Amino acid sequence: MRTPLKSAGLYISLSSAGTLALAQCSNETGIRELEPPHGTFLGGEEIVIHGRNFPIGRGGASVTFGRRAATNVVLENPNSIKVTSPAGDKNTEVDIVIMFDDGRAYLLKNGFRYLDAGDNQKVMKNFKMK
Repeated sequence: MRTPLKSAGLYISLSSAGTLALAQCSNETGIRELEPPHGTFLGGEEIVIHGRNFPIGRGGASVTFGRRAATNVVLENPNSIKVTSPAGDKNTEVDIVIMFDDGRAYLLKNGFRYLDAGDNQKVMKNFKMK
């Protein structure tokens, strides 16, 4: 079984053997960024995934942070998905994968960083805009 992934204009196909195949494709649907792009290793934070042309009204989606599933996945509009981050390992970056019910999947490589702090207030204080 193959699972298609799109990332930065590339079509990435994962075979059951785990090999990758790359080919150029259009950028019709994709992930741009996460807001915020970081959070505590404890998880439980609201994250907005910004992208383009998400298939709203054509089923749902699942989102993973590395190997862990996000919860409370809400397709807000064609350009954003709101999720609650799962727990993760301190000081690591993980890939974000969105898998839509129609079988399409999209990847944001190293899209989220888990910080070494259990208190989100302390984490966010270090990232305030100046």
